[in-house]
Amino acid sequence: MNKPPPLRQVIQCGGGVAIVCMAALIPERGLPNDRLLSLGGAAIGTIFIVHAALSGVCRPSRQAVGDGLDRVLFHWDEENVFTERDLLAGGVGIYGMTGSGKTSSSGRVLAEALVSRAGSGGLIVAAKPGEDRAMWQKIFRDAGRADDLLIFSPEHHLRFNFLDFEMSQGGETRNITKCITVIGETLRSADTDKREAADFWQRETERMIFNAVEVVKRATGRVTAPDLHRFLVGAATHPSQFTSDEWLAGFHNQCLKAAWGKPKSPVERHDFDLAKEYFLGELPNMADKTRSSIMVGALGLLHVFNVGTVRELASTTTNVRPDDLFRGRWLLIDMPVSRYGEVGAFVIGGWKYLVQRAILARVASADTPPVVVWCDEAQTAVTSFDAHFLAQCRSHHGCMVMLSQSLPGYYAALGGQNGKQYVDALQASLTTKVFHALGDLETANWASGLVGRSLTTFTGGASSPSDGAYQTLLGGSQFSSNFSEAYENTLQANDFMHGLRTGGPRNGFVCDCFVVRSGQPFASGKNWLATSFSQNGGAS
Repeated sequence: MNKPPPLRQVIQCGGGVAIVCMAALIPERGLPNDRLLSLGGAAIGTIFIVHAALSGVCRPSRQAVGDGLDRVLFHWDEENVFTERDLLAGGVGIYGMTGSGKTSSSGRVLAEALVSRAGSGGLIVAAKPGEDRAMWQKIFRDAGRADDLLIFSPEHHLRFNFLDFEMSQGGETRNITKCITVIGETLRSADTDKREAADFWQRETERMIFNAVEVVKRATGRVTAPDLHRFLVGAATHPSQFTSDEWLAGFHNQCLKAAWGKPKSPVERHDFDLAKEYFLGELPNMADKTRSSIMVGALGLLHVFNVGTVRELASTTTNVRPDDLFRGRWLLIDMPVSRYGEVGAFVIGGWKYLVQRAILARVASADTPPVVVWCDEAQTAVTSFDAHFLAQCRSHHGCMVMLSQSLPGYYAALGGQNGKQYVDALQASLTTKVFHALGDLETANWASGLVGRSLTTFTGGASSPSDGAYQTLLGGSQFSSNFSEAYENTLQANDFMHGLRTGGPRNGFVCDCFVVRSGQPFASGKNWLATSFSQNGGAS
């Protein structure tokens, strides 16, 4: 990409400060040379001349303009806005290699716009220790909402018992089982076995947990990770154990007896009979290697619930719930995977899944504030439920904002036989995609394909010696030209990988990007535009 000439642009920021700056975008994209961006707020009339590097800067409105779904959150440029309707159309995906500025530029502008939306709530997954918490705390202070940001971490007092919450939502055995297994996907993200057999073991592990939940729930009236663990550890591994005094007095058999004696509806009786048959008939007669492999998967998952930081945060008491996000609160899960590893991934996975379920259960009107699930380094917390959530969340005024380095990162996280299909469905549901400088060809080719193709004219020619020795002596020649047309990618993969500024002092703290939108075209009639974001909010 050649270095573009300066482009003059006027930005009116929230709070009324107008900034005139020289932008440096791409001339061959057909962008206008003079642009006016209005982001709301009363004009104070102070004009600053800013160096050319602070260019094309998108800024959020400090006070949302419009009503309902037409409320403007910020402007891409003088002709194109990002509204609440765009946000709730599915979600936003932000992509860029490490150091491209996706979090500090476009991510920050979007975050400021969302927090400035009165009544909004959300779940925030931190990716960088310390740095993300400081950024979000400043955003909330600047918006006058410092008290609306709650922080969930081992160093803070908030606690949330995942399984107790699921029980309070109706206590369906299938839902409790799904909660446990979806959270468990975050533990497999780094080493998922992609062989077809892996799906068999996952299904069988889920079936074992389902049957254990069914019995323990009927016997005790609640479901806890310690009880599930004790119940499975005490399961008979051979029919001869059924006459053993130790097994008969054990927790497993006592749960079966208590559940048997509880009154049940016909549906409950049917489910319990299947669970009883599983533990008294199928499991003891299963091949040792098969039974051991299934048991290891189930106990390994429950073990995380039962020990250390996870037990304290997610298996004890509850003083914060997903419902709090519907009342204008935001919860920051300050447990980056880079620092907390599997423990952080497990807590993040539980919170994210249960918030998504709560959003899908609520009834929203046109003026219901949005609830956002914000995931930085989203590949570390992605689950198969994300695509399901995005396909339905619009009518419930929920959405996701997912920041990640590349498409292969998602594929690696969601392995297995259907991993690619889950990722493709997820990406299709993110209707607004922001591409900063990319670092891999696969993501760049994918981004280029999303933009599509346009009719391109190719020209060529050739020269040959002229007729006659005299004309040749004088330097004369004959020239023939040719023209052809073909459909080529409008933006090449190279455009996404090279020539985009990545912020920092060297680039005037400006990050360039391409925005690709599904469904609703931009004012140009195209599905993409080129713009820039400032890492310091455009201030001179």
